[in-house]
Parts: sequence; structure tokens; C-alpha cells
Amino acid sequence: MYSSSRELKLTAKARIRARIFPILVTAALFIVADYVISWLSSELSGYNAYVRRIMEIVSSYSGELQTMTDPNALNAIIQRISQSMPSFTEFLSSRGMMGPVLSALVSLISVPLTVGYYYHCLSESRGTDTKPGSLMRGFRMTFKSLGIYLLTGILVALGALLFIVPGFILAARYSMAYFVMLDNPEKGVVECMRASGRIMRGHKWRYVVLLLSFILWLIAASLVTTLIGAPLLNIYVLPYMQLCQAGFYNELIGYKSVPDEALG
Repeated sequence: MYSSSRELKLTAKARIRARIFPILVTAALFIVADYVISWLSSELSGYNAYVRRIMEIVSSYSGELQTMTDPNALNAIIQRISQSMPSFTEFLSSRGMMGPVLSALVSLISVPLTVGYYYHCLSESRGTDTKPGSLMRGFRMTFKSLGIYLLTGILVALGALLFIVPGFILAARYSMAYFVMLDNPEKGVVECMRASGRIMRGHKWRYVVLLLSFILWLIAASLVTTLIGAPLLNIYVLPYMQLCQAGFYNELIGYKSVPDEALG
């Protein structure tokens, strides 16, 4: 008998209460590290510079826009602004290709970092106390992690574009591949993905329902981030969701050895 989404969430919340400081600190470190990687990638790609250039162009017309009352003149200024803006492709071309290449390489660092966070949550879901340093665990499996990430992305994209299999179904099918890899480091990329597909057979919809049950939490976290400019609520929502997913995986493989005291 498998647990309902509510039961998985109660178990996750009990674990967070029992280990609130290390779990929230690890989540905060992961979020900050992921943000730094994302920011650096955007800087190297030229995207941030492009946004700054657009803001400079708009700001140069701000005085005219504030005093303009004639609709025709206002439309003329807006047209001038749009003509002054370079396309993103042109802007990137003027900066060379080294930036985008470095940006892509830097962004891939987030993959083993994410796997490290999977390891942290999987261990915590099994009653094993872990430290923030567990985030580095994914870098022991960097190439395998990247292989799963890239191959899954390609298959999901192709499925969505060609309407062979809806993208979300393929995403659910391979959603446990990182967990499988962490439990079975000797397995290859394709083996981990096939194993994920096997254990998710008949459970994809239940997994989608679990994820959908977090919609209000995700909306609230997004609103808090927008209002105060910092993802404070994400520090709770992220481990809450990930512990539920780890618990879901544990049940699929028949893992039952979470100590009672860890569940409150």
C-alpha cells in the first residue's frame, strides 16, 4: 500500500521539524549557490549586459516620455526606442561566441550541485543525519549526472515537439533517475533512466498529483520573492518538496527503514 500525497507531506514536515536547522541551512546554501551560478552564466552569456543596454536606451528617453501628452508624439518616441534597441542575436554577435560557450559550461555546474541536494534529501528521508557539505556529493558523479540531465532533456523535448509522448509523461518517467544513480553508482546513464522508467510504471499520475499539490506553496514562494526580493519561503518549500519526492522514491523501491523517532 502506497502513501497518499498528504501522508508523504506529513512525513516530510515531521523530518523538517526534527532537523530544522541543518535542513533549512542546506536548502539556503543550495539556493544561494544555484543563484550565483545562474547570475554568472547570465553575465558570461551577455544577457545581463543586454538588459542593461536596453534599460540605458529606455532611460535616455525617460525625460521626453514623462512630459509627453500628445499620443502621436508618444507613439513616435516609442517607435524610435524600438528602432534603437539591438536584437539579442546582434548583441551577442558583437561580443563574440566565447561568452555564450563559457556561460553554457558554467550553467552545467548546477547539475551535480542539484544531484548533491538530491543526495541530502534522500539521506534525510531515510533518517540519516547529513551536513550542508553533502551538497558536494553530486560532484563525485559529475559526468553521469550530466548524461542523465542532457539525455532526459533531449527525450522530453523531442516527445513534446513530435507529440510522440507528452513531455510531462516522459519527465515523470525519468524523474527518479538521479535517485537510482545515488543508490546504484555502478549503473550507467541509460541503466539509471531505464530503472527509473521501470519503477515509475503505473505511478506517473500519482507522482504528478504529488507535484500539483504544491502549486499554492510555489505561488506563495514566488510572491514572497517578488515582494521582498529574496527567496525566503523557498528555503522551506524546496526541502519540503524534495523530501516528499525522496519519500515517494523510497516507497517505490520498498525502502522501509526510516526510524520512528525521525518521523516525530
